[in-house]
Amino acid sequence: MSKNKSTIDLTSGRISLGLVKFALPLMAGNVLQQCYNLTDTLVVGRFIGKNALAAVGSAYTLMIFLTSIILGLRMGCGAFLSQP
Repeated sequence: MSKNKSTIDLTSGRISLGLVKFALPLMAGNVLQQCYNLTDTLVVGRFIGKNALAAVGSAYTLMIFLTSIILGLRMGCGAFLSQP
């Protein structure tokens, strides 16, 4: 059986190397999300004003909350549907 070069076998080999390869895309996504939030805060705070900056700060927390709920439901549904 030939192995596809784009797959990573996390069940064999060094655990730390597989964990790092698995975590890098997640960390990169978090860094990009923080850069977006920082840029949004700078632009709104500098050009629109304090009230708009407060609204952006409040909306960011709500969006993180909703995203976390949706991702949790998605992972739960995936685990439920993958059972035989």
